[in-house]
Amino acid sequence: MNQSNHSPARPDWWKFAEDCARRYHLYYEELQQTRRKTLKEDAPADGADTEEPLVSTPQEQPHSLLQHLSEHPNARHLPPELWEHLEQEGADPFACDETGRWLPHTDLPADKLLLLLRIAAAFGSPAAVDAQLSRGAVLILRNIPAFGFSSVENLLNHALLPPGWQAYDARRQVQLPQRVTLAVPSVRDGAIDQGHFDDLQDLIIKGLAHSQPLWICLPDEMALPAPLVAEHCHQLALPQVDADFLIALLRQTHSRTGRIDEAAARAALPPNGQLQELSTPALSFALRAPTAKKMAQRLSQALTAPATPEPEAGTPPREITGIGPSYDTARQLVADLRLWAEGDVAWNEIPHSLLLFGLPGTGKSYLARAMGGSAEVNCIETSCAEWQANGHLGNLLLAMRRSFDEARKNAPCILFLDEIDAIGSRDSASDNSASYRRQVVAGFLEQMDRISRDAGIMVVGACNHPQHIDPAVLRAGRFDIKIEMPLPSMAMLQHLLAERLQDAVQEEDLQQLARECIGKTAADVDAAVRSARSEAGHSGCPLDLQLLRRHLQVMAQEENHGLLYRIAVHESGHAIAAWIFAETITQISLSPSGGTIERDVPPNAGLDTDFECQLYIHLAGRAAERLIFGTVSAGAGGSATSDLGKAARMVLAMDFELGLGTFGNGWFGPQDPAQLAEPDRKRLREKLDYAEDHARALLYPHQQLLQDMAADLVQKREFDAKTVRSWLRDVPRKNGPEQVLDQ
Repeated sequence: MNQSNHSPARPDWWKFAEDCARRYHLYYEELQQTRRKTLKEDAPADGADTEEPLVSTPQEQPHSLLQHLSEHPNARHLPPELWEHLEQEGADPFACDETGRWLPHTDLPADKLLLLLRIAAAFGSPAAVDAQLSRGAVLILRNIPAFGFSSVENLLNHALLPPGWQAYDARRQVQLPQRVTLAVPSVRDGAIDQGHFDDLQDLIIKGLAHSQPLWICLPDEMALPAPLVAEHCHQLALPQVDADFLIALLRQTHSRTGRIDEAAARAALPPNGQLQELSTPALSFALRAPTAKKMAQRLSQALTAPATPEPEAGTPPREITGIGPSYDTARQLVADLRLWAEGDVAWNEIPHSLLLFGLPGTGKSYLARAMGGSAEVNCIETSCAEWQANGHLGNLLLAMRRSFDEARKNAPCILFLDEIDAIGSRDSASDNSASYRRQVVAGFLEQMDRISRDAGIMVVGACNHPQHIDPAVLRAGRFDIKIEMPLPSMAMLQHLLAERLQDAVQEEDLQQLARECIGKTAADVDAAVRSARSEAGHSGCPLDLQLLRRHLQVMAQEENHGLLYRIAVHESGHAIAAWIFAETITQISLSPSGGTIERDVPPNAGLDTDFECQLYIHLAGRAAERLIFGTVSAGAGGSATSDLGKAARMVLAMDFELGLGTFGNGWFGPQDPAQLAEPDRKRLREKLDYAEDHARALLYPHQQLLQDMAADLVQKREFDAKTVRSWLRDVPRKNGPEQVLDQ
């Protein structure tokens, strides 16, 4: 054993984090004892006096001994012969009690304990916690992993908050004098969808309504909510996992004395850079090792094992596989980068930058990395959330500059900037945060302008909400090409499945499976295939169609064809109305979770008739449902991006911002539909009712076409532009709306 002769240097947060871990240990031990008592009380009474206890209660170490061992990490507290015997047996004598046992009798959930250590480290001390319990305090906690959101309240209450204080989720109505209101996003299947972001925004608004401390667990992909001003909110970012955190964790999970063979464990751990990629399954598997040293070895093997074999010298570069405009554009940019590297074109003759935008999980990050692999250049990855995690404005700008400098040092390269919509826009910031936002945007513009003058650096950005980005960031020269990555088409899904499954499934089955997967993201498909492969490997069952369907959650027998037909009628209504007003429909897709339609809106002069056309198209899906079924569903409503949300914002913009409505030349700025006065609400309802009636009148002559088209869409699940044209070629088109009497 190579234990040092002095106490190892500890980070500043160590003592506070260990105190929190001890509190959590005691809480969890009491919880398990209560459960054992309940089980014993529920057990049959016969022979109760002669039964062995469910769990033998170990003899506790005296507190003074544990304190002594903690202060003297190299002290040998066991007889020499026992110490040597344990070493020979591969045990950890530093962690053993006098009986030779080292694993604690309380089996702590390691993922929660590691999260607790990181939260405690972010605060650093009890005084830092107390500072955020003052009246009116608003705290932003960042870098919490998605799986940890559900555990935060429990960890705060039982391990971190001082006695007498309680944290309660903002969804619960609790009135206590010493209460922390907690705004935490909901997580489903390990991810946060857009609706949950809207819910979190509502919880924050609700929490601001009273003076109790408000602690917000802000996801990395979500920008600071509009009501909050950075200068008046304290922000803490959970530090990344490193060797210190794992040592602190192992002292709780693999020791009865609060000590481990720390030198051996540290030597076996992988570098901190690899530990930042640590996943919960990898940690859980490694922690099943019997000793701290063996856990570290197992973790090192898992993290350092190459995911794919290194290509041999002379092998051709990996080509970008994928179907769709975004993949075609990526292949073209890679070809340009190769031509520049070979000296065939000048740097100023090719595009330098690409912005990929679309829903989460559509493959933006995957495509950016694939570009680097295909071009055989370095791929430097960073994100706005990573910059913001460094602290206040000065640290953020410094982290931003370092990322761009790293790209310069590694040129030629691809610089991948993820989540750039978190930069925001100077136009959308409130007065209180305008200064902060201006400096962030200005700093980013400066770096983009500087790097555009350096040959060999291709910038690829990715975001979910390009409309939230400052227009100056999006202009040509900073992002030359901007392209959307929509949900994958059926052809793309079939390609993804074929690529992931190789020859495990027949081609005709792949086509059927791709049809059933319409509406899922590339990330959904990738994760489901990995999960199915894992189950097949562990259970010994074949990787067949039934197993894949179960993991993809597309069991055919569970489909609701009535629901599918209603969704198809809704989307077909949009398509017919858009066709009538001379728009191009490029794709319609259908899935049990909803439908989508992709259409190209032709340029227009911005007349009131142009906006009315869009209103009719937005509400044509709802109108089609009422026309065919006599009733409407909630499919047109929901978030601000729903049909009703878009139509309502358009009507309000015409009235209050564009000078095309009730108030004429008056400009009153963007309006919140939820805050409208009753006369304005009444006027909005009347205009939307009129637009739906007009849309229904437009569709009335085409009822049979609407039903036939919807029935075919249910069968095929997807129409491309050619199929849409074949259905609608006989429908007359017009340049603008004409008065059509309701039928």
